[in-house]
Amino acid sequence: MRSLLIPHTVFLRIGFAVFSAGLLLGAPSAEAALSFCNRTDGTIEAALGYRSDADKKNGSWTAEGWWRIEPGQCARVYSKPLSQRFYFYYAHTLPLSSPDAKTFSWTGKYIFCTDNKAFHIEGDGNCASRGYKATGFQELDIGSDAKNYTLDFKSTQAR
Repeated sequence: MRSLLIPHTVFLRIGFAVFSAGLLLGAPSAEAALSFCNRTDGTIEAALGYRSDADKKNGSWTAEGWWRIEPGQCARVYSKPLSQRFYFYYAHTLPLSSPDAKTFSWTGKYIFCTDNKAFHIEGDGNCASRGYKATGFQELDIGSDAKNYTLDFKSTQAR
């Protein structure tokens, strides 16, 4: 009786096919992210505020900006897993060339430190003494188990 020998390359091919199928079927559908989309007619600059640690009581506050977002475009402003229910944002439209054009800002009562240039600032207190501007941000409730969230900026929601 003759023994049945299967070449070792067949096992490698089968193993690779099973592994590849597992990656395709079991892979997460999308990476967690918080995105800002500009649904206005003008360019906006946006900033994000959040508690930097998953420990909601002891984490430090962080503010980051500026994302320059053209009309109809989006920017991923936070690419880590969304671990908080509340994030905070501030944005304003940039002045248009027309002197009659309206500018908008999305501001609120939650104070974060900002700068005139790109920034990543730890802490939300003593802004002026640290050389920053105290800026009012709006609260964004993304829900308790959101994996992705997109905030659309519209002229009608601006203050």
